[in-house]
Parts: sequence; structure tokens; C-alpha cells
Amino acid sequence: VSATSGRAAYDAIVRATNDALVHRVDAIATAPINKAAFAAAGLHWKGHTDLLAHLCGVPSAAMMFWSDRLRVVLATVHIPLADVPRALTTSNLLDLIRLTASSLPRFGIAAPRIALAGLNPHAGEDGLLGSEDGAVIAPAVAQARAEGLDAYGPFPADTLFVKAARGDF
Repeated sequence: VSATSGRAAYDAIVRATNDALVHRVDAIATAPINKAAFAAAGLHWKGHTDLLAHLCGVPSAAMMFWSDRLRVVLATVHIPLADVPRALTTSNLLDLIRLTASSLPRFGIAAPRIALAGLNPHAGEDGLLGSEDGAVIAPAVAQARAEGLDAYGPFPADTLFVKAARGDF
């Protein structure tokens, strides 16, 4: 871990991204980056997602894990777990639902059904195990549905992943 290795990783990602943007290559693949090395090099990006969004000049981006049976879009990335409740806002989640719904057709999912996992165990159990699910996540889902998006939740994560892998979402 050093400033030199952080800068080298950054420079490689920049070169690869520029090659993709000018169509010299069709796609890029990246290896894991060390956040401490990026920081040592004076780079403020915490990962590929925010760096690639910056390099491509897009206003918003999200990290998505993809498999044949399951797609997972993350609401937060590269922040301490203790900061997650403050980072989740109804507005941010609604923007993420919109981005996901508008992007999934490019991945072959013409009519995405989007489900949101709850933050707390059992999605808060009606406020007994946390208020964020009802106060923050549910309103984002309700607004998305009002906009015509096929969104659901919040669901307890343990049951949601089973339903999603089964094809419900």
C-alpha cells in the first residue's frame, strides 16, 4: 500500500476508461483497488463506481451485482456501517429506484420489478426494531409506485433474497 501503487491503479483505470469512451475497446475489467492506496495518493474516490461515474461524466451511478438469477443494486457503498442510517434518505432511495428502473432494460430486463430490502432486522417489525424502514424506505417505494414504477418493500432481507432468486423480483 503506497501512494505510488494508488496512483498507478488510478492511472490504469483512467486509461482503460478513456479507451472505452473513444471506442478503442468495447469494455473494461478492473481488479480490486486498495482504498488506502488511493487515499495515500491524494485521491478522494472510495471505489470504482464513483470514479467511473466521474470519468464518464454521468450525474448518477450505482453499483450492481449481477448473476443469472439475481441483480442487486446497492443503496450505499464504501461507508462505515454506522453511517448507513444517515445516508439513507427517501430522496436518495427514490433516485436509486428511478436509476435502476431506467437502467435495467439495457441489461435485458424490459419491465423491472424492484424490491427494496429493509435496513433493520425484519424490516423494522413495525417500528419495534428500528424506524428507518417505515419512515424512510416505505415512502420511497410509495412515491416510486405513484410514478408508475414497479417497486415493492421494504422486505426483510432474508426473505427478500429468497423471493428475488426465485424470480419474484
